[in-house]
Amino acid sequence: MTPEERIFENGSDYFNALIHDINQATQSIDLETYIFNKDTIGKRIADALCHAALRGVSVRVLVDGAGSPYWSATLARTLEKSAVKTKVFHPFPWQLWNWSRSVAKTHFLFKGIYLMFTANSRNHRKICVIDSKIAYVGSVNINECHLTAEEGGKNWRDTAVCLTGIDLSELQKAFEIAWTHRTITERLRDAFQHIRREPRMRLNYTRHRRRILHKNLLRRMRLAQRRIWITNAYFVPDNFLLKRLKEAANNGIDVRILLPEKSNVSIVKWASTTFYFNLLKAGIKIYEYAPGMLHAKSLILDDWMLIGSSNLNHRSLLHDLEADITIFTDTAKKTLEQLFLKDLTQSTQMQLEQWENVRPMHQRMLGRLALYLKYWI
Repeated sequence: MTPEERIFENGSDYFNALIHDINQATQSIDLETYIFNKDTIGKRIADALCHAALRGVSVRVLVDGAGSPYWSATLARTLEKSAVKTKVFHPFPWQLWNWSRSVAKTHFLFKGIYLMFTANSRNHRKICVIDSKIAYVGSVNINECHLTAEEGGKNWRDTAVCLTGIDLSELQKAFEIAWTHRTITERLRDAFQHIRREPRMRLNYTRHRRRILHKNLLRRMRLAQRRIWITNAYFVPDNFLLKRLKEAANNGIDVRILLPEKSNVSIVKWASTTFYFNLLKAGIKIYEYAPGMLHAKSLILDDWMLIGSSNLNHRSLLHDLEADITIFTDTAKKTLEQLFLKDLTQSTQMQLEQWENVRPMHQRMLGRLALYLKYWI
């Protein structure tokens, strides 16, 4: 089968395609998402999953305890009545209603202690693997906010990709690791497992993998010859990434960063703006997307391109499970490039003089305070 990569720029097309492929599934569906809301989209996805399970398809759904805190009280029982298996990744210790569906298999008396120590480790991936042949990966949660305002949503801008005709075993393995509570022996084995220098599927489920993937990204930025184009929702970079970006701009590389004008997480927005002055001073172009919340995460480094769930912040780097896909096909690369340029036409470019003179004092103070919490955001 010829490898294909279909890029989605809005929730409507993404959800319609996902539901279509769920309805066509014959063997298995593994869906992993940070948020699975009981809204119009959540109910449509849940109905499709239930019908798939009733016709004999093996269906598993894994949600995150922070992103979907009331999972057991909303859609879990409806899905389970149709033979869908559901689990919750690291519910918070006080979410007693989710404990029975927790991935952890420790004794009840120790489960609260275990969950307290893992409370900062979240599953931020948005993946659906169907029949081990089709995979959806990106930044789209099961949430109607990704729809347009006319459709009852909040006009969030996201990017996702549907993969067919390629080996999905790495994604499947990542799902299995998150779904199953591993023993210490299994964790040690995975911790030292070899990771390819240029993986197609960028999955950070061990510290070793996190370190290698981050070094790989920094190396690619250092070797960039023409452009570094970044689209990111929650931009709170570490010092190494900041250094790479400024060095690239000083070397004449076209560095552009597209961020949200308004964020659904105010503290992250405050932290992001503290970097604007130094980045603008280095010659980096910063744009703020205006039509709605920019929730997409993509990278374009020369002709190397990436789509996924990772933000350029400490959460993605240190704590959260993420999934990103390297784009290979020329058609998909061209689509992503055009999408970035299209987004810029709907954005406001920040100017150094304006930012230096007009930025309110309270915004500066909030930003500085937010940086003290960057380890958690």
